Amino acid sequence: MSYDISVIAINQTVPVYINSISKIFLFNEKDNENAGRYWKIWPFFSNMKGVLYTLVAEDVDGFYCSFPICDGDFEAEVPERLFPSWLSQDEKKNLTPLIIYPEYYEEFVKVIHFLIEKAPQKRIMFHTRYECESIEVVLGVIKESHFFDMLDKKEILFNVCYIVEGD
Repeated sequence: MSYDISVIAINQTVPVYINSISKIFLFNEKDNENAGRYWKIWPFFSNMKGVLYTLVAEDVDGFYCSFPICDGDFEAEVPERLFPSWLSQDEKKNLTPLIIYPEYYEEFVKVIHFLIEKAPQKRIMFHTRYECESIEVVLGVIKESHFFDMLDKKEILFNVCYIVEGD
């Protein structure tokens, strides 16, 4: 299974670059063909104006992907309150808690904060994805501090897009 961590810096026109992060790299869609949009699967997310970034790290085979940074908690019992009411039970099965590995967590927080700060309206769309039958689920707007609080509590879900804005 592969994982993607994608961020669109809403209304950003020129990519930004971060130099202080050593383990997490930002691939942007303008410089890297692997940072792509899912036009058919996620039309709302993919049509948002801005620069798309993919958060990646080098894996054991020397490839750059999101897999070394995160995992899904496939055994977790997700509280019903985290699901939008319009989803079916089958659709809910593909929404599992996102886990950022401890060795990447601090840098992950810095990267997300950096992207929020550099976005013109201090707002991003944060989306994680793994291969499954997808429907487009977009939730938000939430404040950055609330987003990280939810992440700590395993309440940020794979296959959901969150609109996150600076505090």
